[in-house]
Amino acid sequence: MVKEFEPEDPMELVGIAMPDCDSDQVLDGIVQEYLFMGWSAQQILLLFWSPHYGATHQIYLEKGAEYVKQRIRSLAENWDRGWIRGGEINA
Repeated sequence: MVKEFEPEDPMELVGIAMPDCDSDQVLDGIVQEYLFMGWSAQQILLLFWSPHYGATHQIYLEKGAEYVKQRIRSLAENWDRGWIRGGEINA
C-alpha cells in the first residue's frame, strides 16, 4: 500500500531543537538507534557530517569531527561485542 504525500502529514518524522539538552546523550541515542537498524559506523558518521541533517550536523559542529568519530566508533564497538549478555546490560 502506497501512502499519498500530504504536505501537512501529522505522522512525518521531524526533529526539533531542545534548549539546554545534553548533546552527548542525544548523540549516543541517535547512534544507538541507527546501530539497531544495522547501519555501519561510516554510514552514521555521514548523518553527522552532512549539513542536510540539521540536528546531527549541529552536534558535529559543536563537538568536533574527532569527538563524534570516536564516540560513534566506541558505541559501534560496544554494539559489535554485544551490549546484552546473560540478561545483563553491558552499556
